[in-house]
Amino acid sequence: MTVVIVVTQRKGGVGKTTLAISVAAEINRQTRDVGLVDADSQASACHWAALGNLTFPVYEIEAETRPVSDWVRLVRRLPHKILVIDCAPNDRALGVVLSVADLAIIPCTPSGLDVEATIRTLDIVRRVRASRRDALNVLLVPNRVDRRTLEGQQLVGELDTLGEMVAPSIGHRSTFVRAFSSGQSVADFAQGSPADAEIRSLAQLIMSTSGIIVR
Repeated sequence: MTVVIVVTQRKGGVGKTTLAISVAAEINRQTRDVGLVDADSQASACHWAALGNLTFPVYEIEAETRPVSDWVRLVRRLPHKILVIDCAPNDRALGVVLSVADLAIIPCTPSGLDVEATIRTLDIVRRVRASRRDALNVLLVPNRVDRRTLEGQQLVGELDTLGEMVAPSIGHRSTFVRAFSSGQSVADFAQGSPADAEIRSLAQLIMSTSGIIVR
C-alpha cells in the first residue's frame, strides 16, 4: 500500500512547497522510495526540481481543473511506496487530494490570517474524514517561526487549541531560500544546519504518524 502525505493549506505563502520538498527529501534519504506530486498549477515544486539536483522524482499532476477520477488514477499509477503531494491553496484541490491522503500536513505561519485559514482548512479535512472509512491524520506545523517574538511564541498555543497534533516549530531561516535557488533539498544544501535538524525531526514525526518503517 502506498502512503500518501499531503502538504496543504487554503492560504498561499505559508511554505507548503518548501516543506513538501524538504520532507520528501528526508524521507527518501531513509527509504529510497519517495515520489513528489506537484498538484498546484503554479508548479513551484517542479521549478525547484528543474535544475535536476533533487534525489527523488517530481511529477506535475495538477488537481485544480483535472477531473477527479483522472487525477486519482494518475496518482495511483505512480511506482512509489510513499507519495508527498504539494497541494494548491483552493477548496477543490484540497478536496481532491485529501480523498487519497493518509496524513495531511498543514503549515501555518505566525499570522492571524494564517490561523484563520488553518481553521477553514480543518473544516474541509473534517468533512472529508466524515465521508471516509479509513483514517485521515493531521499534523499542524508552525512554520517560519521566530521563537524570540511574541507572535512566534503564541502561535503554538493557538494551534494547540484546534484539536489536532502539533509538530515542533520550523524556524524562519534563509537556508530554505538558498536551497531553492540551488535546486537542492536543505539536507543536501546545508547538512547539519539548524534547518536540516528541524526537517529531520519533522520527518521522523511524519514517518511514525504514517506508519512508515525503515528496514
